[in-house]
Amino acid sequence: MTSNRFFIEQPNLHSSPYVFLYGDEHHHLSRVARIKPKEKVWLFDEQGTCYLARVEEIEREKTCLFILKKMEEEEQKVKITLGQGLIRSKKMGLIIQKATELGITTFIPVITSRSIIKIQEKNEKRIERWQKIAHEAAKQSKRTFVPSILSPMPLSKLLDERKEERKLLLSENRGRYLKDILLSFSGNHKARIPSSVIILVGPEGGWSEQEETDILNHDYEAISLGRQVLRAETAALSSIALISHFWNL
Repeated sequence: MTSNRFFIEQPNLHSSPYVFLYGDEHHHLSRVARIKPKEKVWLFDEQGTCYLARVEEIEREKTCLFILKKMEEEEQKVKITLGQGLIRSKKMGLIIQKATELGITTFIPVITSRSIIKIQEKNEKRIERWQKIAHEAAKQSKRTFVPSILSPMPLSKLLDERKEERKLLLSENRGRYLKDILLSFSGNHKARIPSSVIILVGPEGGWSEQEETDILNHDYEAISLGRQVLRAETAALSSIALISHFWNL
């Protein structure tokens, strides 16, 4: 349930201990959840900090709250970045929603040779909508950290810029089973779980041979989910679920 959890931007915390909710979050609190003055709610910001607050006053355009307690979120063992080849917008929204629930920290839409949609001219509106989906998913799953949704970037730029400790390429053609990699750390006290991991998942048409070659040449390790050919969204969420389960428990 999300009725007692609300997102607050850090600039709105500057007047602490009194803070204000505006826009969608104010509307949700006052009109949807129907929270009343003197009730207590939880707030969380972009950095994953959580606050227990008491509603002081509900006005037409804003809600005034009093901060009672501040709590830092327990940091994830492994920061997970998902680089997703661009697919249809509705499916991208689904991936962002579910991957947020599963614990990703960063989401990168990747422009590939087989991407069906071209969204450069609508980037800002789409990113704003995707970030809103992430906010709602974080509230629903009681996460206090909302993942960063980056602007779509060409694969070549991603390969040059990302510096995660462990780099994985989900491939239909090669690679070790992801479960075997994750299980190799279980009970092995000498194996150190990486502090950060990025996994690249292709678009609906998959990676081209040249793209796979380029990715592997940038120190990515090919991995597989098995013999079945999965839809892009199924493959992405299955991979994130496995990594989150084994490395972020």
